[in-house]
This record gives sequence, structure tokens and C-alpha cells, in this order.
Amino acid sequence: MRFLMLCREPRLYSCQRLQQACEQRGISLDILDPNRMLIKLAVEQGQSVLQLYYQTGETYDKNRALPQLLPDYDAVLPRFGTTSTEMGCRVLRYFEAKQVKVLNNSTAFALARDKWLSLQALVTAQIAVPASSLAGELCSVEGHLTQHQLPLVTKTLSGSKGVGVMLAESQQTAQSVLAVLQQAKLAYLLQDFVAESKGQDIRALVVGDRVVAAMQRSGNEGEFRANIHLGGKAQTIALTEAEQQLAVKAAKAIGLSVAGVDLIRSDSGLLVLEVNASPGLEGIEQASGIDIASLMIDHLIHSL
Repeated sequence: MRFLMLCREPRLYSCQRLQQACEQRGISLDILDPNRMLIKLAVEQGQSVLQLYYQTGETYDKNRALPQLLPDYDAVLPRFGTTSTEMGCRVLRYFEAKQVKVLNNSTAFALARDKWLSLQALVTAQIAVPASSLAGELCSVEGHLTQHQLPLVTKTLSGSKGVGVMLAESQQTAQSVLAVLQQAKLAYLLQDFVAESKGQDIRALVVGDRVVAAMQRSGNEGEFRANIHLGGKAQTIALTEAEQQLAVKAAKAIGLSVAGVDLIRSDSGLLVLEVNASPGLEGIEQASGIDIASLMIDHLIHSL
């Protein structure tokens, strides 16, 4: 079998681990950047033509090779970042049109990448989230702020690893942050700050119909974000049956077969913060000691 991973950085821990898991199973894996791909659609002699090409070399090199036609693949693993979402999802739709198995389809992947639409999908599925609000560009900052108590959290609608997430503890700070976001034409949402979580959250890794691993993340002193990429610490944690069921339900609400579900414990109960379509493996594999990469590849193989 031959798989394709869509990823801009093949040296990342997660990509390397998934490649190892493929090699152990005799699967050939190509790791390619979706932003270097060229999709061709045509109808020739009454037949639909769907072709995918790949261009190597640097953009500044006028003598670099022309795009080369890619081979057929048995399955595709999307692992691209937020800056590649648009082209990455177009490539996923190309493979879906050719009826190639995709781990996390384009619709679910795009939904997970939009923080507001994913929250809306969770609420529609009756999954509790922190109270959140989104305002149009002609709404006033002052009017938007009346929907929340201080302190509050601002989040850009795209972004990962804690980037674009800020805590505003005063009215003046909130107004300043939102003014900057509006000037930069960055779409954002406001969210209640759950103080009782004390800078901690839970990442549950869902594969198929079960949670295969979970870790509790804690932010550094004075940091309300618990992301590992921001220096947060992680330790393995055993989830209750109800917590596991909630994580699986959240992944299914977005349409993901593999997901990282972020949860926080609040005074009103467990809340879902976010559902990640391309969860990093380094922190949770090291914290739990579980070979998640192999579980993901086995899940993909069994779905073929």
C-alpha cells in the first residue's frame, strides 16, 4: 500500500512517528506539502480527468523542474497547519472525488479549523462550551463587550498551539486588543474566562469510537494557556467514562475520526474548549507512553 501525508514540515515529531508506524507495516508513505501541488480538472474524449502534480525546488529558482504527476494513493493523512488549510482542503476534496480514503475528510477538517463554526456545531449537538460570542464588523466593540464579564478571552477564528488567544482582564485592555484585531481585519470571538480551571486543561486523543490517551496540561506561572508549545507541562490522566464519552461525542459532532479534544473542568461541569483535526503527538505520547501513531495508522488501514 501507498499512503500520502499532507504536511509542510516532514521533520516534525508527529510526521516522523506516523512514518515509522507506516514503515513497520510495510506501507510506503510520501510526505508532501499541499502548497506545492497543482490540481488539473478536465474532460477529455468524454472522460473526466482528475490529476495531481507536485513541484519541488525553491520558488526563486527559475530553472527548477516542472510539476510532476503524482502516483495513485490508497489513503491520505492530512497533517497540514492553519496556513495551508485552504489549499490542503482542496487537495483533500480532490482525493474524495477520486474515492480515495481520507483520514478526517475535508468538510470536517475545515469545520475544525474555524473556531466559531466548530463551537456552533458542538452546541448544536448539546455539548457544553464556554459562553462565546461573535460580532459583525459594523458592531461596536463596546456593545460586543457587554455580552461578557471581565476577565474575558479573545480568540482569532483560526490559529493553533495557543496563538491568537489572549486574556483581557480590564475593559481598557479588551478594547485595545479588539481595536488591534479589527484594524488588522482578523475575525475573532469573545469567550468567558473559566477562572476555576486555573490554567489547566485536558487533551483527550480520540481514534475512532474511543479515547486512546489523555493528558492534563498545565500552563507556566502566570500563563492561562496550557498549550505544550507555549511551555506547558503535561502528565497522563485517567478520564471517567462520562468524560471519555463526551470527548468521542465532540469529535463526532465535528465529523472527525481522529481528533484532539480539549476539555476544562468548570464549576458548572465539563466544557469542551476546542476540537483539533490534526493533534500533535509528541506531548501526549511522552506523557502517556502510548504508541498513538500506530493506533492511528491501524485505524486507517481497517477503514479501507
